[in-house]
Amino acid sequence: MENSKIYTDIEGHFLLARLNVKGIFARSVVWIVEFSKEKGARGFILNRPMNRTLAACSPNFSGTPLGEIPMLEGGPVGVGQLCFVLRSRASADGNHNVRVGVRTEEIRDVIFNPGVRAYGFVGRAEWAPGQLENEIASGTWMRVRMNADAWDAGGAESFWRKLVEKIRRPEAALMLCAPEDLSSN
Repeated sequence: MENSKIYTDIEGHFLLARLNVKGIFARSVVWIVEFSKEKGARGFILNRPMNRTLAACSPNFSGTPLGEIPMLEGGPVGVGQLCFVLRSRASADGNHNVRVGVRTEEIRDVIFNPGVRAYGFVGRAEWAPGQLENEIASGTWMRVRMNADAWDAGGAESFWRKLVEKIRRPEAALMLCAPEDLSSN
C-alpha cells in the first residue's frame, strides 16, 4: 500500500516519538492539527511545558484572566509566534472540542466556564508534503488516536510516558525501560 492511502486519517491524532528520535522531538507527543498530501502537516508538541504562564512571558496579560494560561514549546518552527488552543468539555454529555488559533477575546469570554482549558504554544511543528508520511513509515513516529481523557494529562513532561503505558505492544515496554540517552545503554 502506498503512503498516501495509509496516512490519510492522520489529522487529529497524537504522534508519539519512538526511541530513535532525538532533539526537541525526543520523547515528545505531537498533536497533528492539519494534514494534507498537498500541503504537508502542522501540529504542536504537547509535552514541553515552559513552566511559565502567559503573564510571565508577556506582562501585558498580568492580572488578567489570560495571565494564568500555561505556556508550552509547540515546536521549532515559528518560535516567535504565539498560538492559543482552547479545549472544552461539556459536563453533561462529556463531548470534547479542541480549537486552534483562538483569539484572546474569545478565551476571555469563556475561560472561567466549567470544563474549559486554554493553552498557549510558542512555535509549532511542521512537515513538508510527504515528509511526515515517510517518517511514520520509517518508524520515527507511533500514531495514537486522540481522546478527551488524554488531553487531561497534556502539558506535562510525563505525557509521553502516560500514553506509551496505554499501548499494548512489546515495543511499548521497551520504550518505557529505555534510558533517556540510548548511548548510555
